[in-house]
Amino acid sequence: MSWLQKLVPGSARRERRTAPRGKVPEGVWEKCAGCGAALYRPELERNLMVCPKCSHHHPLSARMRLSVFLDAEGSRELDAGVTPIDALGFRDSKKYRDRISIAQQSTGEKDALISMHGSLSGQPLVAVAFEFAFMGGSMGSVVGEKFARAAEHALEQ
Repeated sequence: MSWLQKLVPGSARRERRTAPRGKVPEGVWEKCAGCGAALYRPELERNLMVCPKCSHHHPLSARMRLSVFLDAEGSRELDAGVTPIDALGFRDSKKYRDRISIAQQSTGEKDALISMHGSLSGQPLVAVAFEFAFMGGSMGSVVGEKFARAAEHALEQ
């Protein structure tokens, strides 16, 4: 401890240390599970969710996976308007309707399955991907319906 620090009362030193810092917006930085490095989220996304320091692969969202997989032009989502309902009034520790609402808010998706019509190297195709962050990718009535419609659409094309 320096002589100057000895002159400053202890409470003044503590006040300086506990002064509020500027807030960092949520989702700007992500900690790498592989090496522990702080990664700038937009840079991580440009690198397709692979850590530039240790090459650890972070999870891709279903929408990002499909956008990377399909050709950039001409891709469109199929049956985007199909939304889940709670026809049975199911309830365990939480109402099913509440679980759906929370999952929709946290992921930005309407359900666990995304289906898209697009092309891969110019060859037309239909692709589907599960969004695990949406209730663990659980398969409800909407997932089954969207999967069946995607298969029918692929057969028609």
